[in-house]
Amino acid sequence: MSEKQLLCAENIKVSYGEQEVLNFEKFQLYEGDRVGLVGANGAGKTTLLKVLCGQLEPEWGTVKMNCDPFYFKQFDEDWDSFELDGKEISTMGVKEQIWQEKVSGGENTRIRLACMFGSNKAVAFLDEPTTNLDVKGRTLLTEKMAHMTTFVVVSHDRALMNTVCNKIVEISEGKLTEYTGNYDDYRHLKEEIVKRQWTEYEKYTAEKKRLTQVYYDKKSQAKNMTKKPRNMSYSEYKMRNLVGRHVPADRALQMEKSAANVLKRIEHMEVKNKPRELPAMKPDFRLTCPPENPIVIRGEHITFGYDEKLLYEDASFIIPNRSKVAILGDNGAGKSTLLNMMIERNQVIVLDEPTNYMDLPSIEALESLLAEYEGTLVFVSHDMEFVDHIATEKLLVADGKIIKLPLPFSTEML
Repeated sequence: MSEKQLLCAENIKVSYGEQEVLNFEKFQLYEGDRVGLVGANGAGKTTLLKVLCGQLEPEWGTVKMNCDPFYFKQFDEDWDSFELDGKEISTMGVKEQIWQEKVSGGENTRIRLACMFGSNKAVAFLDEPTTNLDVKGRTLLTEKMAHMTTFVVVSHDRALMNTVCNKIVEISEGKLTEYTGNYDDYRHLKEEIVKRQWTEYEKYTAEKKRLTQVYYDKKSQAKNMTKKPRNMSYSEYKMRNLVGRHVPADRALQMEKSAANVLKRIEHMEVKNKPRELPAMKPDFRLTCPPENPIVIRGEHITFGYDEKLLYEDASFIIPNRSKVAILGDNGAGKSTLLNMMIERNQVIVLDEPTNYMDLPSIEALESLLAEYEGTLVFVSHDMEFVDHIATEKLLVADGKIIKLPLPFSTEML
């Protein structure tokens, strides 16, 4: 039984002013495709989503849609509370919030996700559906998307794409490249491709260098063949040329032809371009006055809140020297407030959701940088891949307490 084609986009071109954003031959979506779109910020991921779901008319090309899609925007305030599915809003934990005049960013995302899950559309196009979601919200979204049949999602959440995607499409310089598998599969395939490209490039440059040297050697030999030897008089040189079987001019001409043949080989070589390298940042992480104390920050019996909302009640915690501590918890639990209490500490880097709105290459570059940092780092993040790659300790802010989590731990502990 052949797969049902739900969408086919061909010969698509989109530009903004003089900047060409999309220029690709074909994108096809079949029933059962769960596609993750990746690429640097500004590569055209959101533009592609808009083109595919009919929100944006391309300058050139056609989009044939054989389904009724749902388009989930990254930021939107538009929903009808009376049309929401009761089961879905309960599942997403926003049953009361739908009637509020103002909702938080995370609540907004949950309400709009409830709209999508309750729509029963055949295909969903999702633009950053984890925006403003805490770890529990991301876990819930992942569980729900795992039961969706067909979708195209733009996300910087690697854990989400590893769990729910079976294809990755990379956008680069307007072109689309498809990879089978989840995000980790894509990364592995990309690494293998880049390794092969480097091998081919190095072989190409080495052979071109060798042939270029052969060419110049032959040109030099041809030139020297017509020169009179230093230890020979001009009359002797002239006589040798007259009686010789091969005059220097003929030999030089043959050598010139040989050099020309080498030059043709160089010109007909298949060019292997140098693989594109991302710019590397190398900050100086040396500490001018590194602290020697085993504990750099200690909080004891903290009670604090805003107005009638109590965030901490008799809470305590420690930040060991040279540790990388992730502060976890639900939205509104008091994570950022705790960071603000630490922000005046010297020789401690404090980061509040550093990966927000970063593209995946930037997130991975930041991970590499922070992994090299030898000092103390305290950060808040809902990106569990980022947390797992960086954190040496994890603190959970919940129910007024600050709890040290065991390692390893699962999101079910939150």
